[in-house]
Amino acid sequence: MKLRYSFLIWAAWGAGILSAESADGLALPERALPGLAPILQQAVQQSPRMLNRALELEIAENNRVEARAGLLPSVGGSFRQVESRDDRADQTETLRVSKVYYDVSISQPLFFWGERKNSARAGAIAREMADGNYREAYRQLAQQLRSNFGTLVVQKISVARARRYMAYAQQQVTIAEARLAKKEISDLDAFPVRLAAERGQIALEQAEFDFEAAKQSFARLAGIGVFDDGQIPDEIPPVQYSAAAFDRLLASFLGAKESPNLEVVNLHRQVAINELSYLNQKTRLRPKISAVMGANQDEQAYSINGAQKYRVNSLYAGFQVNWTIFDGLASRAATRSALARRRIAENDLAEASDRVQRQAQTQARYISFSARSMAISDRGLDSGRGALRAKQDEFKRGIASESDVSLAELALLDARVAAYNARLDLMLKIGEFLGTLSQDPVVGLLPKQ
Repeated sequence: MKLRYSFLIWAAWGAGILSAESADGLALPERALPGLAPILQQAVQQSPRMLNRALELEIAENNRVEARAGLLPSVGGSFRQVESRDDRADQTETLRVSKVYYDVSISQPLFFWGERKNSARAGAIAREMADGNYREAYRQLAQQLRSNFGTLVVQKISVARARRYMAYAQQQVTIAEARLAKKEISDLDAFPVRLAAERGQIALEQAEFDFEAAKQSFARLAGIGVFDDGQIPDEIPPVQYSAAAFDRLLASFLGAKESPNLEVVNLHRQVAINELSYLNQKTRLRPKISAVMGANQDEQAYSINGAQKYRVNSLYAGFQVNWTIFDGLASRAATRSALARRRIAENDLAEASDRVQRQAQTQARYISFSARSMAISDRGLDSGRGALRAKQDEFKRGIASESDVSLAELALLDARVAAYNARLDLMLKIGEFLGTLSQDPVVGLLPKQ
């Protein structure tokens, strides 16, 4: 297996294959099922799940702005007006004094050992992670909508099958009751026929109930209004499969210098954030320098005459140094903890990189299995259609009964359900595979951030 994929990697590299282009022609539910693509596009703005993800994206952007704020000047001020009673040593009486103070200052960080820049960079990286998580959240939502929409197609056929079986069962009850009235069969012989009809009625009601519940669930998930049967296709068309296309995609993914998988990319980002945090913790006991400038006023009156005051106005500019010399070993502990978190992220990155590659190989293999199963189901569907045509011809010639034709119709409906499930399973596996490779075209429906 390793030799095979190594050969594919070298072949892909030598041919200059672009995996993004190869993914465009693969079978996906929105390409095969009419009506699904507009729903996926509407879900970006209307799905409750995506509304929450958009709010999380806004939080991440605000956190980025907050982290960047440490690089910018800070402006502050204060104003105070008080009435006080002063006891002076050179006076025998208490003086009432009115005092007015104000102070306006601007502070600009100058040299913080890279701490402020590291914090701003960490905020920007966290914003990039939020963007990736937003795209992945939509991809997962789209994958669930694909699955649910395809399942609705199968359920629609299943309800039709249950109705057809109920008609057949009632037909059999009518025949049995007529034969019982003629005493051709006993009541014991008619009992299983009646029982089958009752079970068929229960199965029909349950199928209809499940179908309605599934439609409502799908509408809630997609954030759309009323969703009726007319919006659901009557079939899932045949799916084309080419093993070579998936081999090329897989080879390109395995041969990439840096994995495009979102989980791996985000772990790279997390390592970078933890590294920046570690560097910041190392500077906690170093002096920090800022430039300051401002203006203040102090106004007082120290005579019996309250109108007789003096005022001091100051304009100042200079440098300010803040230096924590000893903090009880808190900075040392924080530095060691930050280093440990960075190492954990590095270990997670190494594990995820290997796991994602194995996952992609496994998914490609399961796509092959699913395609083979689909081919068998399609052959069964073709056989069911041929059997129905044969029974209809025999019925016209009087060789087969109407019950035989009904059984052939039921068998064809069963074959359709099996074939549609197999086709849907293959397309969903393709979607998961492209998601692992970060090549799922559905994320192209997202607006540019």
